[in-house]
Amino acid sequence: MLRHIFLSLALIAAAPLVAQTTEPTIHTTADLQQREAKLTAAANASPTGLASETFDEFGTYHTLLVVRVHTGAPERHQLWADQMIINKGTVTLVTGGTMQGEHPNGTSPGETLGTDLQGGKEVVLHAGDIAHVPAGAPHWVKLAPGATATYLVFKEK
Repeated sequence: MLRHIFLSLALIAAAPLVAQTTEPTIHTTADLQQREAKLTAAANASPTGLASETFDEFGTYHTLLVVRVHTGAPERHQLWADQMIINKGTVTLVTGGTMQGEHPNGTSPGETLGTDLQGGKEVVLHAGDIAHVPAGAPHWVKLAPGATATYLVFKEK
């Protein structure tokens, strides 16, 4: 009997959530620091200088932890707005303008990358700053050479 209860609990735990729970989702500082350490190592090893992990998925929104060790490519998300909260470091966020060399990024429909972003507005963001990038807006996260930045992204449909 006990074996059946454990098996049932394991199946319930492994099943994807179809309906939202009324319980809060909590991420402690220690949890985020452990995730950040792994992502920093991955970003340093990646030719893109980027590593990210999605750790909450709720259908129309999800949460990512992002570590960058150098400037990436400009991007556009047709279906998703980004709420960015800078945890560590300083970034220059470029928004708007015209994407050059825009092409699908291969991860999902409506997601594109570019080679440059011309005519956008630049703002410098520091730890604690929050930025909202609307769906469809081209944007580019730039870092000074040798810098590392960590930030949370809350993606919303």
